[in-house]
Formats: sequence, C-alpha cells, structure tokens
Amino acid sequence: MRGYFFLFMASVVLSSCHAPERCRNVTTSEAVSPNGRLKALTFRRLCPEQHSISTHVSIVRANEDLPDGNGNVFAYDNEIAIRVAWLNNEKLAVYTYANPAKGTRIEHAGNVAIEYSRIVETYLVSPVPGL
Repeated sequence: MRGYFFLFMASVVLSSCHAPERCRNVTTSEAVSPNGRLKALTFRRLCPEQHSISTHVSIVRANEDLPDGNGNVFAYDNEIAIRVAWLNNEKLAVYTYANPAKGTRIEHAGNVAIEYSRIVETYLVSPVPGL
C-alpha cells in the first residue's frame, strides 16, 4: 500500500512541474517599403502565463522574419486595431483607433521616420436619392 501512495504522490508532483507556456508573436499584417528593402510588421504578442495580448509594430529587413520579442517601433499593452503604410522609403505611417500616445513608441528607426495617427471613427450620411 505504501508503494502505491509513493507512486501516486510522485505522479502528482511530476504533473505539476511543467514548463510555462512561452509568449509568441502572431503577425497580423505586413507592408514592404517602396524600394523593397524593409518591411513593417504588425503583430500580436500572446503571453498565456500572464493572460495578456499586446499589439506591436516592428521594422525589419525585407528578407528577415519577425524576431521573438516586443516590437522595435511601437508597443501597446492591449489588443487594438492597427495598420501601417509606407508613405515613401523613409517614412512609415501607423494608424489606429486607440490613442498611440498611450503606447511605447519611437519617432525614428534608423533612417525611417514614423508618424502616428489616431483614426477617429466617423459616420457618413448617405446621400438622399434624387438630389
């Protein structure tokens, strides 16, 4: 009987010792610069152990994959709608409905200037037929 108790306790201890699930990045969009040298990636960083989802933007070389970790341009401590667009080879625009000032952001990454714009949702009035 004592042997069964030992085996039971050993299985309980071993089952409670698991490696924590690592954070992972999930790309949501990608925009390549006009000259094809860089790309801007928007992504969600999912961290199961902390029960968190954050939103990020990184600029990397066009032939590189998204590295593991936070964004190197913008990070927002929540899941938000976000979009990026290259205005030219040296200027990237980041658009979101959230207030980008509440995130961690930089204004320049190498030779690239980054503009942040908060999009205000507007309701357009439909045209009146026949006018």
